[in-house]
Amino acid sequence: MTATHRNRRDDQGFEPQDVPARGVVRAVIGLFAGIALSAALVAVLVVLLTPRLGPEQTQAIGDTRPGPAGPRLQVDPRRERAAVEAAAAAKLQGYRWIDGPGRRAHIPIDRAMQILAARGWPAHPTHPAHPAPDRGQGEGMTP
Repeated sequence: MTATHRNRRDDQGFEPQDVPARGVVRAVIGLFAGIALSAALVAVLVVLLTPRLGPEQTQAIGDTRPGPAGPRLQVDPRRERAAVEAAAAAKLQGYRWIDGPGRRAHIPIDRAMQILAARGWPAHPTHPAHPAPDRGQGEGMTP
């Protein structure tokens, strides 16, 4: 570097290739003005969109019953429950084939208890999915 170039930089007191200070100050002022304008717009929207509340209406304590929170999915829950229970009771008390005629049948619970009381519990399960449990010695089983 030459002496004339060094002297010139010392005389000015700043680097001539820097960003101009006026531009930075204008940008900062513009930023704060934008923030203030946005805050004012939000305040106006809050005032305009807040629902106006009228004078409070008083009600008797007994008249206020909380309703369901969401949409009612059942028109008459008591009647619908009674219908479901009646259908279940009819299914439990009725006779029907479970897996084809002549194989397994569904009978009412009371009748099944009467048959078990008269015949006794079967010694071997009739269904292959439920094998007979292994009985060890000393459990009171007779050979």
